[in-house]
Amino acid sequence: MDKINGLPDDLLVKILSKPGDVGLRDFIHKNLPLHRAPVIESLRFHSNSPDIKPEDIRRWIEIAVSRHVHDLDIDHFSENENIFLSSFFACKSLVTLKLRSVTLRDIPSMVCLPSLKTLLLDNVSFVEGKSLQELLSICPVLEDLSVYCDDYENTKELTIVVPSLLSLSLYIPDEWLLDGYWIDTPSLEYLKLEDWNSCDHLSLIKNMPKLREAYVDAKCFLPKSVIESITSVKHLTICSKVPFLSTAGCQSKL
Repeated sequence: MDKINGLPDDLLVKILSKPGDVGLRDFIHKNLPLHRAPVIESLRFHSNSPDIKPEDIRRWIEIAVSRHVHDLDIDHFSENENIFLSSFFACKSLVTLKLRSVTLRDIPSMVCLPSLKTLLLDNVSFVEGKSLQELLSICPVLEDLSVYCDDYENTKELTIVVPSLLSLSLYIPDEWLLDGYWIDTPSLEYLKLEDWNSCDHLSLIKNMPKLREAYVDAKCFLPKSVIESITSVKHLTICSKVPFLSTAGCQSKL
């Protein structure tokens, strides 16, 4: 499907003359199902318009999955509405998944995303008892994970156990009422940990013998498990005001 800016001017006028994003929604509804190529390389949708409903995005995602999509990037505040059917979590073609401000529920345990290597979650909510680890457990070849948590997370624990993971970026916000997090990533080569949380919480990080580069920014304390897990690192940057460090601020070791 051609990009929208390649469409004739008269058609663009018809699309954009409708109020809000109704014209764009109707255009996608009409034309995406007509897309006959066997593979959709990527589908990116960023919008917070009230004219775009969860059922609209759910329909577009299902069409993309049926066309063996490789790269899916969704940014849409769904207000606890589910935009993913259970069948989505069995997509065999998906390599990159980026989600922002969406809600995840109904994550089945008997399926997997067998090709997914890159996962970005930014302000993603897990509801009805679902958790990040339930999603990670169905990603057997995941290599690159970025998680940016929100101050108002509805869970008090965070678990990241991914044997195949090579790169991890994790942001823990200030006001999240967090009890603790556990990281077990034995193949990890790159770690970026930003723990800005001011609440007293546990941090359990298992040894990462293959780690080569790490960036650690701790606001209130630097967990012992962090120090013990990065003994093999070759490039290390620490930003912290932790008392046992000789000086406050950023310290680098090469």
